[in-house]
Amino acid sequence: MVEIKFRNEADGKEFEMTHPRAARVLTDIRAWAEKNAFEHVAFWRDPEDEHKFWVQLGDDRLNYWIHDTTFTEGKHETVEMQMDYARGAQRRSAAGYGKFDK
Repeated sequence: MVEIKFRNEADGKEFEMTHPRAARVLTDIRAWAEKNAFEHVAFWRDPEDEHKFWVQLGDDRLNYWIHDTTFTEGKHETVEMQMDYARGAQRRSAAGYGKFDK
């Protein structure tokens, strides 16, 4: 079972994404993670911009973020593409290109 967490970057505390439209998005993220063999997915709220959620796939925190409207507006039709971009950022970082992505 895939574990999806939301955390505050400032203090590391976990919080729940309770917006009613987020449920479908979270279902799609869970399906994407299962298909791509990720047991843990985390979204870290940026301390300087609360609308940005930085993505973590497994143990890898990425230089890729998703806007909170993906969850609050229930943009489930775009979330698979966004998660694919996040996985691409993970691969770039693993290949040593992460330092160029700033």
